[in-house]
Amino acid sequence: MIEIRTYEGSATEFAQFSLDVWRQTYEGRMPLPLWDAPYFEWQWMPDGGENRDFLVAAYDGSKLVGSLLGEAFRFRLHDREFDATMGSWLTVHPDYRRQGIGTRLFEEQRKRHVERGAVFHLGFGYMGSAVSMGPQFWTKLSDNTVVLGKAGFWARVLDHRAAARWSPVRVERIGTRLLGLVQGRRPAPASFEGIRSYRPDDLDACLDLANALTSQVDMGYLWSKARLGRQLQHRDLPRTVVLEQQGRVGGFVNYYRVEFLARGLLPVALVDAAAFGELPGRERRRLLRAALYKMAEEGIGLALILGLPCYPKSPFFRTGFVAMPASSLLLCVRMVPEFSLNGAKRLHVHWR
Repeated sequence: MIEIRTYEGSATEFAQFSLDVWRQTYEGRMPLPLWDAPYFEWQWMPDGGENRDFLVAAYDGSKLVGSLLGEAFRFRLHDREFDATMGSWLTVHPDYRRQGIGTRLFEEQRKRHVERGAVFHLGFGYMGSAVSMGPQFWTKLSDNTVVLGKAGFWARVLDHRAAARWSPVRVERIGTRLLGLVQGRRPAPASFEGIRSYRPDDLDACLDLANALTSQVDMGYLWSKARLGRQLQHRDLPRTVVLEQQGRVGGFVNYYRVEFLARGLLPVALVDAAAFGELPGRERRRLLRAALYKMAEEGIGLALILGLPCYPKSPFFRTGFVAMPASSLLLCVRMVPEFSLNGAKRLHVHWR
């Protein structure tokens, strides 16, 4: 008998479960991020950290057969503040599909949202019915599913030969090789003066910079000090490069490494946040080049960041980023049906 309850296992167990199911379902059909145990421990299951109220799982006895993850965040929509969640990882083992497990996971999530005053659940779904089952599931499941828009990445190739070998699309392989002739060697800043790795005593300045991103859009996160601290530094996974001026951080770039599977594996840096504050254009580019240089030194072949309106285009495009076609839908499931999302067009979120 299938039971729906709070996920009770480790980050390692969840990573193995999700990796096995996603590879069976999507390998060879789209580039597949291979999120691992350190990632899930960092974002979802930190030791002694956040609670598991929105980590919902399906069990057949002691066997994990399904999951739907959410993380509580405080959001602002114009002048309103409210609690909601971000996430998904809607995953059901192939042997247990067509038994209504996904619907039961959602109903439990909705119940928990209502009990805790969280008004919606926000996540991404790959576009195209032949690729991802997520958008079909959410739009058919609930009349309260709202498509807030399409999302695409800005991409900066760091290892053109590796990226060309990896790409599943022939025209992209050719374009990547040609791009390498134009971009040449890895990017490097004019100087590294004031540029260094993040330290815990930078947190107050970084918090001001991060929350300023939301002031530039219709809806986005309101970071807590503790949550941003974990985002910027946690064991060996996230990397955060800062630019210090006159003893205070004026901007930062935060990213993490994940392997993507297509025609082989490619190490990718996903930039979760980049805040430039009042830095002039040349300093923004210098900071970004320093972060890209560090990524290349770590063996990363490709850097990605969501092309969101909270990020200025100029420093990214002038350091070699290219706008990719939209690949995902940004889906919002209102757990409180009367909650209005009117005006939620320009967003500050992460790719989860």
